[in-house]
Amino acid sequence: MASMQQFQLSLHLRDLDIHRGGQVVAENVSFDALPGEALVLRGPNGSGKTSILRVIAGFSSSGIGSIEFQQGEAIADPGEVRAHAIHWIGGGDGLADRLTVNQCVAFWAGLYGTSPSPNLLVQVGLASGSDQFVGELSLGQRRRLAMTRLFLTRRALWLLDEPLGGLDHSAKALMLKLIATHRQEGGLVLMASHEEGLPHAKTLHLSNEAQI
Repeated sequence: MASMQQFQLSLHLRDLDIHRGGQVVAENVSFDALPGEALVLRGPNGSGKTSILRVIAGFSSSGIGSIEFQQGEAIADPGEVRAHAIHWIGGGDGLADRLTVNQCVAFWAGLYGTSPSPNLLVQVGLASGSDQFVGELSLGQRRRLAMTRLFLTRRALWLLDEPLGGLDHSAKALMLKLIATHRQEGGLVLMASHEEGLPHAKTLHLSNEAQI
């Protein structure tokens, strides 16, 4: 199991403008997120929650402002952080519909250079559908499958876009337990959500001058 010393990544945003489709969707976004902390992004649809996560992940660019990652006291290379220290789980779940559940897990394990535990699909509640094609899964099952990435390799920063959407009570409880354990190990969580906030988490309410 990871130790508190394993994860020492922090994230600092300063006066960031978030653009989507040529329009500014959030302005002056500033916050600090430290090891073991969670930040919940809240706001109506179109307020920039997902766009902020995408900019942090490097999937899209911002306007003005800055994003800085720190590993301990040292400034971290953004490319290295994005390649090796981030888990992204979102609506665009990156699942290949023509693969089976087993094949999907095997692909991710190969990508991460790890071996899945024999009971991984049992843990996420997909054991009975291991040979089912991903394209046949329900939304909740797809979310459970995406969750397996959190078990396959440990990464410091979790960017979660509506991670509880489509999950039943047991799957939500599992996701919340994973988040709590990750934070106890010094991990960092940023989550866009319409659900109730996480225990002991910061909340960023998006507006034209979003700061916490």
